[in-house]
Formats: sequence, C-alpha cells, structure tokens
Amino acid sequence: MKKLYEILLGRSLLFIILIFTVSILGVYTFLTIEQREIPETEVNLVNVTTAWPGADKSDMETNVTNIIESELFNVEDIEDVSSVSQDDISVITLQLSDDGNPDDVLNDVNNVVSGIASDLPENAAEPEVESLSNNFPLLSYQVHSEDVQNLDGIRDDLEKLEQEVTQMDGVDSVTLKGYEDYKYEIQLDWDALAENQLNPNEIMNEIEQSLNPVILGQDTEDDETVRLSFQDQKPLEVLEQVRVGTDDIPLDEVAEVSEVHEQPEDIVEYEGEPAVSFTVFLAAGEDVPSVSRKVESIMDDSFEGLSDNITVDNISSERENVEDIFVGLYISLAIALLAVIVGTSLGLSWFGSITVMITVFLSVLIGLAPIPWMGVDLNQISVIGLIIALGILVDDSIVVNDNIERRFTVGDNKLDAVYNGVREVAPSVIASTLAIVFTFSPLLLLSGANGDFIKALPSILISTMIVSTVLALTFVPAVRYLIVRKKAPKHPGIIGKAFTWGSNVYADKLLPKIIKRPLLAFLTVLIIAVLSVGLIRFTPFEFFPEADRSEVTVDLIFEEGQTIEKTHEDAQDVLSYMLGEMEHVESASLFTGDGLPNLFGASLEQSGPNTAQIALQIDKEQMSASETIDEYENAVREAFPKATVFMETIIQGPPASAPITVEIFEDDLETLNNKVTDLTETLEADGAIVTSNIGSPVRTMNYSIDYGALEENDVSVSQVKNELNMISEGIPIQEIIVDGDSRETNLKYSDEYTIDNVDIVKTGEGEPETYPLSDFVNIEETEDTTSIQHSNGERTAELQVYSDDEETVNRTIEEFSSNLDETTELTVGGESSDQADFFIEIGILFSVILVLVYLVIAIEFNSVVMPLITVFSIFLAFSGGIIGLFVTQTPISFLGIMGMVSLSGIVVRNAVVLIDFIEARRKAGRFDIYQAIFESGRVRFKPIALTTLTSILALVPVALSGDVLFEPLAVTVIAGLAFSTILSLIATPALYYLYYRVRYRK
Repeated sequence: MKKLYEILLGRSLLFIILIFTVSILGVYTFLTIEQREIPETEVNLVNVTTAWPGADKSDMETNVTNIIESELFNVEDIEDVSSVSQDDISVITLQLSDDGNPDDVLNDVNNVVSGIASDLPENAAEPEVESLSNNFPLLSYQVHSEDVQNLDGIRDDLEKLEQEVTQMDGVDSVTLKGYEDYKYEIQLDWDALAENQLNPNEIMNEIEQSLNPVILGQDTEDDETVRLSFQDQKPLEVLEQVRVGTDDIPLDEVAEVSEVHEQPEDIVEYEGEPAVSFTVFLAAGEDVPSVSRKVESIMDDSFEGLSDNITVDNISSERENVEDIFVGLYISLAIALLAVIVGTSLGLSWFGSITVMITVFLSVLIGLAPIPWMGVDLNQISVIGLIIALGILVDDSIVVNDNIERRFTVGDNKLDAVYNGVREVAPSVIASTLAIVFTFSPLLLLSGANGDFIKALPSILISTMIVSTVLALTFVPAVRYLIVRKKAPKHPGIIGKAFTWGSNVYADKLLPKIIKRPLLAFLTVLIIAVLSVGLIRFTPFEFFPEADRSEVTVDLIFEEGQTIEKTHEDAQDVLSYMLGEMEHVESASLFTGDGLPNLFGASLEQSGPNTAQIALQIDKEQMSASETIDEYENAVREAFPKATVFMETIIQGPPASAPITVEIFEDDLETLNNKVTDLTETLEADGAIVTSNIGSPVRTMNYSIDYGALEENDVSVSQVKNELNMISEGIPIQEIIVDGDSRETNLKYSDEYTIDNVDIVKTGEGEPETYPLSDFVNIEETEDTTSIQHSNGERTAELQVYSDDEETVNRTIEEFSSNLDETTELTVGGESSDQADFFIEIGILFSVILVLVYLVIAIEFNSVVMPLITVFSIFLAFSGGIIGLFVTQTPISFLGIMGMVSLSGIVVRNAVVLIDFIEARRKAGRFDIYQAIFESGRVRFKPIALTTLTSILALVPVALSGDVLFEPLAVTVIAGLAFSTILSLIATPALYYLYYRVRYRK
C-alpha cells in the first residue's frame, strides 16, 4: 500500500490536474441537466377504451369490459386492473408494477386486445390502447373577451397555434378548453315522410351515396396514361341536390339540415368574461426554463396579432416558479458553501481549510456527473441534497487533513506524515462512508410516488459521498505532499486555541469522570434520550405541507344529472359570493365540466356536466392560501348547501388521496348501490362529506320492447329500434367537411316528434298499416347510477370521506362493516392509510439500514458487540431530531422522517472514528485502556466538533429560510447532529469502557 502511495504522491501534480479535468463533467452536467420544481414521477398506467354507441352500461360491462378484463389478467407486470362501464363506453385502467417495463407491457396489451377484437360486439369500435403520460403543465393562458363571438373569430388561429406548439421539441401536448364543437343534424319531418311513403333508411342510403367520393382512377390514350379526377361541390351544396324516393322528392321538402351545438365538455370564464384556456404540457425528461422560453416566444408573437377586443393573460408559468424557487435555493447553497468555508477555517489552518474546501467542491462537481444516468434531474430535492452533502462531505477531508497535520506536528517527514496520516484514519473513513451509502441506498427502494419524490436525495448523497471518500484518501494527501508548509501551526484555525482547550478539557477532566462512573454516565444519557422521544406526542404532524403560493382552487360538485349550463350558472353564483366576501382575490378563472387542465395540482376524481372548478389568484401578503381555506371553506358550504365544496391549495409533494376511502365489493348491483347509499347517509349524518366514484343515483327512463306485441302484429324488432334511435340521438352518417373542418353528421327526426306521435309503418301488398310506436315500447322511470365500476374484476364502489373527526368516521365504518352480509366486502384506505403504509415501509427500510450499518461496523472492528456502541448514537440523533422539532414546533413531515433516516448514517461516523482511535492505541500497547480513551478523545474532539459545527452551519440557512417543505429536514438534522454529538461524546467512551471490562474481565 505504501508503494502505491509513493507512486501516487510522486505524480501529485498530474493527479491533481486529472481530478480538475474530470470535474469539468460535473460542471457540464450542472449546466445542462433538466430543471424542474419537483421531481418527475412516473405514471405507470395504461388505458384500454372501447366505444359501443347505443349500448347501456350493463351491456357494455357484460359484452366488452368482462371480455377484455379476463384476458388482461394474464399479462405480466400488471399490478392492478380497474374499469368503468358506462353507456356507450368502457374504460379499463391498468396499473403497472414498479419493476415492470412500460413499453413491454404496452406491447403485450396491444397484442391481447388485437387478439380478442373479433369476440366483441359487431357494432363496437376497436379498443384503443393508450399509455398515460404524466402531463406537467408548463404554461397556461386565458384568452378572453366580452363577446364570445370574438373568441369564435380566432378559433382557427388558436387551433393552428395549438398544432404548431404541439410539434415543438420538449412539448408533450396542448389542451384547448372552452370552445363548443358543432355538428350537423339532418332533421326529418316524419309526417312528410309518411305522406310520401318514405322511410329513414332510404334517405340515409341516398345521402351516403351522394356524399361518397367518385373513384375514376386513370385512363390510357395513345400509350399515354391520363390522370382522371373528379371535382365535387361542397358537401352542404351536394345535400341540396339530393332527391329521394321514386318521385325524386328534394331532400329539403322532407328534412332540414341544421348546424347545432354538441354537448360542451367545458365552459371557461376568466374575470367574468367568456374565455378559452390554452395550456401547454411539458414532455418527460425536459428542461422547464429552456422549453418554456421557446414556447413563450412563439406564443407572444402569435398573441401580438390579436384584435384589441381580445385579451390574453398568463395564469400559470412553471418557468417563473422554477426560477423563483431556484434563486432561493441557490442563495441557500451559496450561504451553505460560505458557512462550510468559515466552519473549516475555525479549526484548520488556512491552507488546510482551502484544501478541504477544494476537495468538497470537487466532490460535489464530480458526484453530479452520474446523476442524469440515475434518473435524477435538478429540482428542489436534489438541490437540498447538495446542501446536505456540503455539510457531510467535509468530514472525510477534515479527518484526513487534520490527521496529516497531526503527523507533521509529531515530527514525521513529508512522505511518512502523509502516508501515516491517511493509513491511521482510512479504515474508519471507509467504514463510515459505507455506513452512509448503506443508509441511503434502501431509500432508493421506497415505492410509489413517495419513492419517486425523494429519489434525488439519496442519489445525490450516495454519489457525492463515494467521490468525497476517494478524494479524501487520494486528492488531499496529494495536495499536502505537493505543498508542504515549513512549520505546522500549533493551534491551527481562527479559534484553534479554543479547540485545543476544549480537547484538553474533554480528555483530562470530562473523560476521567465518565470512565470513573461509566454506567451512571450511560444511564443518564439513555434517560435523557428516552424522555426526549416522548416529546413526539406534543409535536405537530403534517405529512406534506402546503406550498407558500397564491393559488387557491375550489372544487364544486352539484347534483348528478344536472346539465353543464345549469352547473355553470350555479358555479357563477358561488364565484360571485366568494368575490364579494374575499377582498384579497386578484383574479379568478372558472372551468365548468372537466375542470382545470391539471393546473395548481388540482384535479377532479369524477368530472362531468355537474362539476366545476374555480382557480383564485390571491394576494398572499394579505392572507395566505391556508388561512383563506380555513376562513372561507365552511362559509361557502353553508351559503351553498346543495353543492359539495372543497377548497385546496398546492401541496409540496405527490398527489394525495381523500383522507379516508371506503371500497365496497358486491356482485349484485342493486345491493351495492343500496349499501353505498346507506353508508353515505350514515356518514353524512355524522357531519362527514362523502363523494363516490359511481355518483349518486340519477333519474333514469328505462325503455324496453314488448316482444309479445311485436309478434302479435308481425312487426320486426329492428323497426322499433330504428324509430327509437331516430327520435333520440339519431343515426350517424358520413362526416361533412366545412372549411377544412370535419363535423359529425347524424340523421334524426325533428325534435317535435316523440314516442307518442311516431308510428311504425308496415308495408305489404295493400295500403301500409301503421301502429303507434308506443304500443311496442314500455317505459319505466327509476333511479340508477351512471356507471359500473370494477376493481380486479369485481364489482365495486369507492367512497371518498372528508371529516374533521376521523376517529368517529372510522368507528362508524367499522360498525357498518360488522353488519354486512357475507357476500359484501368492505376495505378502508385513503391518505391516512397510505401514510400508515409509508411508515410501515420506512420502518422496514430503517430496520434494513440498521442491519447494514451494524454489519459494516462489525466487519470494521471484527466484533459483534462493539457495533452496538456506535449504533446507539443513531438513537441519540433520533431523540435530538424530535427535540428540535418540538422546540421549534416544526411539524413532523415526510422530509422530517427523511432527516431522521439521514442522521442514521451521518452520526455513526463520529463514534466509528473515536472507537477506531481507541482500539488502535490499545492494540499498539503503548497506552493502557485509560490513556487510550483519554488520548483518543484529545485527538478526535476537534474533528468531531468541527465537522458537526460545519454541517450545522451549512443547514442553518435552510432552517431559517421559511421553506415549509425543507425546514423540518434541516431542523431535524441540525438538532439531531448537535444532540447526538454532545451525548455520544459521553455515551460512546462510557459504553466502550463497559464493553472492555466485560470483554477482558478487567
């Protein structure tokens, strides 16, 4: 080993140049890596959608959903299968397992669906398979005007802009909301048809024939190929020439071609004016600022040409959010870097401090190089990871540098000082680094959205820690060998004398007292730590905090079956009330129907004509988003009791489910609906707010054919079905193209004709016979839900429950569950359950972490007992973290828990190096056990105190930044480090001495 070091040290300058050259990769990575506000999370979902016009939900379930589901269960790497069967459509959603390959699963699903397409009903469309992407809103504009006709006038321009932006690199898709689509209806006059003895089928066939293209192909004249083409009139002009029946009756004598509005999916309003929402979504793995600037340039140029009566407002810019956040984070990073410089200079010589800082800086840069290949981008979590890394990385360099300086002080020559200085601390440095790597590695296995959210933190720390250790053992000695100071300072550092004084006090006064009564010292520390853990009961809890943002969203759910126009009127009333009560609202958007285009973290579980969302921009200086919700949510609910109202703001974390979800499994639909109704009413009686994925029952008119009457009158069932189609939605025919826009077209009777004034016409040899359509159709008015839900093939319904008294809700659900029949199954989940699952998972991972740390230290010391001494410092850090959160009343949160886990690897370093020094001196034989402990304390006090102080200084800016997401992590690590360092300086030597006495019977 010494020979290798001689070779390395002999080429110190070349090695240093090599390290600086490699660091350029880190600089390039930092400048080019994608920037985002929050980590990108994968959405491993695949949808299989099948349309079957005219089918009701039961037929759709039996003949489409069940058939496709049964085959999809055989596809590997699918974790969950859910479906919804509604009138006319079936949607099956597949959730992939975390270790599944999305491309492979998508290919397998396509193969399965293609193979069973022939088993589906003849009139059903071919199933469409689509992989759902995690669309991230990049920019959103509201284009608004006093007159909706002004917006209609720029529709073509916006649709062309939509196509242009969609094709840009880095853009996933564009959503244009607020425009109504049009279709053509050919409305037949039933009386005119009867008078002229015509039927709808004749007219439909004639229209289809008239609109069909003419295929002429090509001709040959005198060995020359002649291209043949046909120039037709516009479709509407063609329809004017259509003649029907044997008497060639003009179509316009028996029908009217009308342009009508389709049922709108959205109605958008901004600041009380009709609006169109234009939202751009970022593609996966793209950089927010660079893509946003390119899109903004195109958008600005396009909007400049709009008339003065149209206004465009940007209501959401992810680039601005990212830049604002990163400015704050970079300031914290710069302050942390400055704090580390100051911290190291307190106890190291200027030369030593500069060496350590250069090493830390290079560790960060080189450690960043592999980050993109680990699936990590530059976001809030990764930058915080860098700040934490700065505080940890100094440890290796400080320990190595300090020990090299110590060897110079005792008189070693240049080579021996460097070599011996590294050799003495290398085992403990490597072991403690492995402990940190093993601490953070299990966090990469954290499942689901929580795992995706936190992945950047362990990735950054693992990468930079490995590089830091390598550089501490190679780069630091190379620098110290290349540049040797003639005389090592006796008390290096700005407060070097204070550290020397502290080392002497610790070694000469405190340690003798600890060793004199080791059991008492240990029990005192243990009691303090145990009592500190009890403070967790008096510490607030908040899994993911609300962001300090100016957006508040309001979800509105009205009565099932309500038209979108009625919902929009009701939502306008709610908005007017809120604007009158809330003086700090700066602007407001209203989206009726499908709701917001995934803006501000808001989404509707079940959207439709009866739902709406309001997006409020508030002046958070007057009142924060959370204060706004607390003050006004109940007031709005009381003012509009017929609406289900939820006010929310952006949460700094993965999307959360309802606090409590209840899933009821029952094969019989009527029983299932009854159970849902009973439980909903029971929970609402307790004051809870309940929504359901199947919705509440709506007024339903059930039509059925009297087959006995058909047989009696010798009328075909097809005639009855055709007439029912004609008086309702009509029969689709060829689309009509107008000004390049393809519009749906259907054939139906005029609205004046109903089941009561339409007859079945039966032709024969004599005069046609007519029978009232109502003679063959039975109508029954009932109430029914609009969909049938499946979970893994079983019929189910899910309730989302919101209540301030979750204990009462859970008790009510438990009582309800105990009275269910054997055929009905009930399961409880939700955000509370998800959090419980997270704590179980993190508990398992933490156990794995403890085992891995234990094994590393056990191998280092070749002992099965000694690792327990170092692992005790983890408990001390945990206790200290709780004290910090309690004193500052900072909520225990997801990142607070991550701080606890982070401490597990950080704090064992001090104990490992301290015990390693004691063992080395004891085994050398030059010291008895007391001298070994005292001298090790003298040597290790300054590095331990210095690294702890430096780590704390690096995190203080984050703790004081007011960032509600990262404050719990910073507070936890700062308090845990301080508490553990102080008490482990007492507990570690006491435990070691007790171990020594038992082990060697002395």
